[in-house]
Amino acid sequence: MKPLLTLLLALPLALPLALPLAAPAQTPAAPPDTARAYRHHLGLTASPVLDGFLRNNRSLPLGIVYKRQLTPNRTLRLRLVGQYSRQDTANYAQLKDGTGTREWQLNAYVGYEWQRPISTRFRWFYGLELGGGIGRRNQREVVAWSNANGPYEYDSRYTSKRWQLEARPFAGLQFFLTPRWSVLAETAAPLTYRRLNDQLLNTGMQTLPDGSYVPGYGTAFYKNSRTSFAWRPVQLIGTSFHF
Repeated sequence: MKPLLTLLLALPLALPLALPLAAPAQTPAAPPDTARAYRHHLGLTASPVLDGFLRNNRSLPLGIVYKRQLTPNRTLRLRLVGQYSRQDTANYAQLKDGTGTREWQLNAYVGYEWQRPISTRFRWFYGLELGGGIGRRNQREVVAWSNANGPYEYDSRYTSKRWQLEARPFAGLQFFLTPRWSVLAETAAPLTYRRLNDQLLNTGMQTLPDGSYVPGYGTAFYKNSRTSFAWRPVQLIGTSFHF
């Protein structure tokens, strides 16, 4: 009886000392970080042309896209797209050195994107981009042949300058190969305002039977502005890295 009475009297004194030791054991462990959302997305894109796929995709518009994750399902995106092509080959015997075509264009876009998960690896997204760009095409044709009056040569130079503004609603599908690496495809329906400034300059030289020359010269200028709306089933394909 006396040992039991001693134990009851000591219990109130021992309980406050035991609580601090027991408290840490009652705190649940933090869950592992298995669903981390990466804030930065950096990707590469290409814009194929479906009509005449093998013929028209020798020089694709290539782009860089950067996305900043604002919330788990919203991003701010910046995109830069460029294209350059060059052709110097002559397809006909009359075409001389100097004949060729050079073309380039550069476009920049800023947009907002909403994302919706489909499964652990798939998600779809949609949004709107606004942007603009510039481009130029230089084409030259140097031709020499003989007509009834004798040898004839002419040099034709065509220059086209383009400026454009664009509003581009889009939607796409994204597949995650790994948590940090994904591939995507995007469709769009851009509304485009484009301004053209074209110039054509022709110079020629006719050699007569008596050895004299008859020069020729002509110019033409053309300006035009137009607005277009089109649906592009595959606006771009690409890959993206997340960090």
